Amino acid sequence: MSQYAPNDVLSQLVGDRLRAIEIAAGEPLRLMFTRPGRSADRVLSSRVWPSIERSGGTWRDGDMGYTDLLRQLIGADVTGTSERAGQGLRIDLTRGSLIISPRRVDRSREIALLSGFEDGRWMAWWPGDYAFEDLV
Repeated sequence: MSQYAPNDVLSQLVGDRLRAIEIAAGEPLRLMFTRPGRSADRVLSSRVWPSIERSGGTWRDGDMGYTDLLRQLIGADVTGTSERAGQGLRIDLTRGSLIISPRRVDRSREIALLSGFEDGRWMAWWPGDYAFEDLV
């Protein structure tokens, strides 16, 4: 069993491209990342709609233009990631940043799950753990 290191798994998205965003009623939002030469997508499923940061400000689900900005991120490359308590998960893209940082959560459900690694690795984030240790 390996020791947890913040941003170790999330950082594996750097160099990937956001290929698709899947939205389905009653299901987590799914962000699919691809890279040339890889047979399968890496998928970040989130029960929390991410905030979007761009040079003009920050948009949250429900804000005017939010879904248009989210859609515009498709095709952007991942340039960096971070995972910090109190700030949540951050994915920097060439066209903006996605931040998963809930204000309230259901403690019985995971916040996000990253899977699809060739070696079978995956990472789940729960309230009270890792980047969300402040959500107790």
